[in-house]
Amino acid sequence: MNTTAANILKVLSQTEMSIEDMQLYFNVEKSSIIKTISQLNEFLISINLPIISKDDNFYFLKLNSEELKVLFENFTILTTDEKIDYLFIKFISNGFLNLEREKEILDISRSTILRCFQVVKDEFLKNGTTYEYCHGKGLILKNLSKNDKNLFYKKLMKFFIEEDILVPVRKNLLDSIKLFDTKKRLSQLYPILKNSDISINYFLLSFICSLEVCIHIFGGFNFIDDSNLELDKFKELQKNINIFGSDFDEEFKNQLCHFLTSLSCEKGILEASIIDICRNLTNSIKNKFRVKISNKDLEKMLFNKLYLSFFKYNNKIVKIINVSFSKPHKIILNKLDEILNEFSYTLYLVDKFMIVYVIRRILIDENFSNIKSVLLLFNEVVAVDQIVFKKSLKKYHPNITFDVEATFFHKKDIIQNHKNYDIIISDSNIVPNVKVVEYYNTINIHSILENHALTSGLNKLNTI
Repeated sequence: MNTTAANILKVLSQTEMSIEDMQLYFNVEKSSIIKTISQLNEFLISINLPIISKDDNFYFLKLNSEELKVLFENFTILTTDEKIDYLFIKFISNGFLNLEREKEILDISRSTILRCFQVVKDEFLKNGTTYEYCHGKGLILKNLSKNDKNLFYKKLMKFFIEEDILVPVRKNLLDSIKLFDTKKRLSQLYPILKNSDISINYFLLSFICSLEVCIHIFGGFNFIDDSNLELDKFKELQKNINIFGSDFDEEFKNQLCHFLTSLSCEKGILEASIIDICRNLTNSIKNKFRVKISNKDLEKMLFNKLYLSFFKYNNKIVKIINVSFSKPHKIILNKLDEILNEFSYTLYLVDKFMIVYVIRRILIDENFSNIKSVLLLFNEVVAVDQIVFKKSLKKYHPNITFDVEATFFHKKDIIQNHKNYDIIISDSNIVPNVKVVEYYNTINIHSILENHALTSGLNKLNTI
């Protein structure tokens, strides 16, 4: 089995997926994926595990936690990128590397390990890291450059993100360089971030875990900023870290506190090259979708999603989930792809989905204010119900006028002014342009209003 097999197992152990989406992720032919799935099923049968199955158009592999553990204890294939990352991380973390020994551990040929190490060697040469050969021992690291320190934590992040599905050699490497139990550490980090009002996601958690390892191996990074010391956010974080991370190493506490303060205050810890790309793309998105993005929180959200997407793609960090695109989502995705193609950029499908979702919210936000009046038609109108329901709607949408009338009069064409409303909503289908709901509640009404705003925004693009 090969790299494709490793990728398929990695994906299907996390989510179900269609062949078409696998093609997008792996960039291989459909026939190759089908053949590999067949080979994987033979392997799964040989170790007494459930096989990969298909439901409608989706392939899935249902394994419980124990079965998942058995799978990745027996599956030893590494992708080419994983072999390169393994050598890179092991060389830096140990300070030396014996290629003959690693060839045996990885169970690969001499030519394969030399090809993989050549990539590491080229990276070191480009970034200024130096090493020398010591007869009988192997390669000894002499100087580690700043760029390769940064690359080390990025590669290590993938190990933490995939920790539950690491094959034995990768898991053994991670266990040998981290001095903590990941589950315990995450249980400590969660209340620190939550009580400090910092958004919690797998990406940030994997970085923090990597930071602790980096501090142990080469001292970490230059996050210390004396201007943080007087900030309320710094003091808040310091208090939470001391409460929930009392057993943390003191240097880790210090760097973590400064890093999270700078992150929270947006004090320039992002990569400049990606920042420029995201700014340009934000402007292109505004032009392509004909929006101003007056809501600065949404503009910030778009920038953050773009930045994270490029950071992950550039460093081959992917947490795969199955995504489903509705018709409006597909329209937005096509427009986004047009923009990315103009600049020759590529992103993972799952990250495109996150960006599409933000653009969808922007389109809704930009067009929602155009909804001025809504007519609600009830089969049975009770005066008290009208008052209560209208008050409830007005609370959430104070700038929209809601009128409530009986469906009966519109069925009989007794009332003719329904064309004066932006939207007509009814619990029965009486006229062609009515939006039908099974029952009235604020959630259903809000959903219809948002869909109307989204459709209005897409109509401006001449796509519907």
